[in-house]
Amino acid sequence: MTSKILVLDRSEELAEQVRAVMAEVDYAPEVVPCTKVGSLAHVQEHEGPFALVLAGPSLGTRAGLKRLAALHREMAHSAFLIAFDHRPDASLRDIVQVGAIDLVEVPADDATLRHAIRRALEYAEARRRTQVVLTQPAPGPGQEAPTVARIFTVCSATGGCGKTFYATNMAMFLAKNSDKRVALVDFDLQFGEVTTALRLSPTYTIVDAITPAGDEEDENGEGTELMAHIEDYLVHYDNSFWTLPAPREPSQADYITPMDATRVLEALRTRFDYIVVDTPTALAETVLAAFDLSEHLFVMATLDLPSVRNLGLFLQTLQKLQIASDNVSLILNKVEKDVGIDVGDIVKLFPHGFRSTLPYAKEVSRSINLGKPVIAGYPESEVSKRIVEGLMPFLPGDVPVGAMPAQGQPAAAGGFARLFKRKP
Repeated sequence: MTSKILVLDRSEELAEQVRAVMAEVDYAPEVVPCTKVGSLAHVQEHEGPFALVLAGPSLGTRAGLKRLAALHREMAHSAFLIAFDHRPDASLRDIVQVGAIDLVEVPADDATLRHAIRRALEYAEARRRTQVVLTQPAPGPGQEAPTVARIFTVCSATGGCGKTFYATNMAMFLAKNSDKRVALVDFDLQFGEVTTALRLSPTYTIVDAITPAGDEEDENGEGTELMAHIEDYLVHYDNSFWTLPAPREPSQADYITPMDATRVLEALRTRFDYIVVDTPTALAETVLAAFDLSEHLFVMATLDLPSVRNLGLFLQTLQKLQIASDNVSLILNKVEKDVGIDVGDIVKLFPHGFRSTLPYAKEVSRSINLGKPVIAGYPESEVSKRIVEGLMPFLPGDVPVGAMPAQGQPAAAGGFARLFKRKP
């Protein structure tokens, strides 16, 4: 079936250029222009579905971006690409809510536009394949159930919360307590610390995996080498789990797009059962790509006012990104006594509760200096026991449950609005 591209712009000029540049591609997608947003519902009904929505410069206003954000919620399975001829008169939050996987400055030459569209269509196809697997009916008698890798992403709104510490321990826990294959991906593309924390000396990084020289294209313009040889770029840690390192140089992060992040995770899903993703503090587009494919998010915070305040703002952002609160667990790290804040007071601010409260422990520093996850180096320590207890529900055969509060009873089920209440 031929892919369809919907081009939204007051002028048909962009649609005409798209039609011309894509006519040279073997799979030549159908291009459908829409010059009036008011007629969009009619176009969707009679011309859809669309693999790609390309929004032109006329949508580059605050109001236009809000319309695109609403459209993205309605067309969750379509990829969104935005073409701007000037800096949008809108906040970063407005742009993020659109869910665009890339921005293209126009006027653009044919090669640049074709490349951006092709990558966006690859992204849409990857999402479609994932959705097909997730919605397959239960296998019949004698049929083998399809394997869908479970992706867990560790994130935070504040630096120094222990994301890498928790991600490495999660990967070790899953590898040692199941017969499943586990991969740890370092998406902190500028200052990733996974290889340092594990004392690894990798030959390759994520940059080597996604560069064109390592990803030949088939006749449809889709990468084949990455999917077939993703394991060649990983490094094995202690016969336990595999790791895809971050770039060696911070400047190399610019070479990795949200589409690349999606391709990497999709390739790993074909080889592994669990994928743990370590992320930077910022909500970069590559991080949002990981969120898109993740089954569960683990949000880290520490016992101090800036971290607690930013945790609330972070959860509000997740709510706006349409991420269900049931798919999020809170982790309170580096908990100490007599620091001016009581854990019980923090729990009252977040009624959904914390899956784990991890004490400040010397064993953590020792394990990092040894290059070994604390649950492996000091399994009898209190911090190790709490990590294990919090992760037990995610082992094979167990259904993930809601976050467990550190004190008191869990609040009634609900959205993020109750997680960080503000007085009127």
